Amino acid sequence: MRLFYPLTTCCCIIILYLVSCKKDSNQGGIVNPPAVPDTTILNVSYGTHQRQVYDIYLPQNRDTTTPLIVMIHGGAWKAGQKEDLSSYFNLIKSKWPQTAIVNMNYRLASNAENIHHNQIIDDINTLINHLKDKKQYYGISSKIGMMGVSAGGQLAMIYAYKYNSSIKCVGNIFGPGIINDWSWYNSTNIWLGGYTGNILAEYVGQPWDSLAYKAVSPYWQVKSTSAPTIIFHGNLDPIVPVYQSQWLNGKLNTLGVSHQYHEYIAFHSFDNTQSDDVMNKLVAFFKTYLN
Repeated sequence: MRLFYPLTTCCCIIILYLVSCKKDSNQGGIVNPPAVPDTTILNVSYGTHQRQVYDIYLPQNRDTTTPLIVMIHGGAWKAGQKEDLSSYFNLIKSKWPQTAIVNMNYRLASNAENIHHNQIIDDINTLINHLKDKKQYYGISSKIGMMGVSAGGQLAMIYAYKYNSSIKCVGNIFGPGIINDWSWYNSTNIWLGGYTGNILAEYVGQPWDSLAYKAVSPYWQVKSTSAPTIIFHGNLDPIVPVYQSQWLNGKLNTLGVSHQYHEYIAFHSFDNTQSDDVMNKLVAFFKTYLN
């Protein structure tokens, strides 16, 4: 008795079996597993303070290779909220729907509550550790890029340069790079509503001290091994001097850090066309280091 079939016969049997299995679920047959849908979850807590919350977008069909972008809002460290970045959040979703995005709040600088640079950095670090602990739950990787706007840009850079070398890339949108800038500190700015030094002192936690202010300046903390960085700034910016980004660009060149610098005819904001261009460039840059 023959106990085997010719190879061609076996192949035909296997094909017929697979075809018969691919039935509609209403008929009770075997079906392909459903695709993992995209989802957005709002106001997820990463701490006990009311400001320690974030929104997260999780893309369709995410897996352990899905990268993550963390967004940090501005507001002179003492104001602002994650919703201020909703337009950038949505632009990134449309331009790179395969990446996860986190838009975070943090405790705002306050002399009354004794919240300053160290406490804000603690919030960012707590969030990053929280996301790493949750990566299997969310179905994402630990490849993280970080971007911020205005004060959030400074926070993104200083965190990546000084506190967490695992951040893969950084985006700075008209954020200050040099906090120990005496001419800036010692100025009155109608756009900020008063003396710039008071705002910087509330963020740093003390009045002018060159060493203390240097310690929180991305310009002075960047190294040759620092995360690749992309910078955007308006050359008419009345709040954060554009020369700070220009000087940082020069230092990144000198250190050999992979980077891009883009300057626009703009104030301390970008119009819709410029914002779209900024996000096109940022997404292309981040894809290089997060894929």
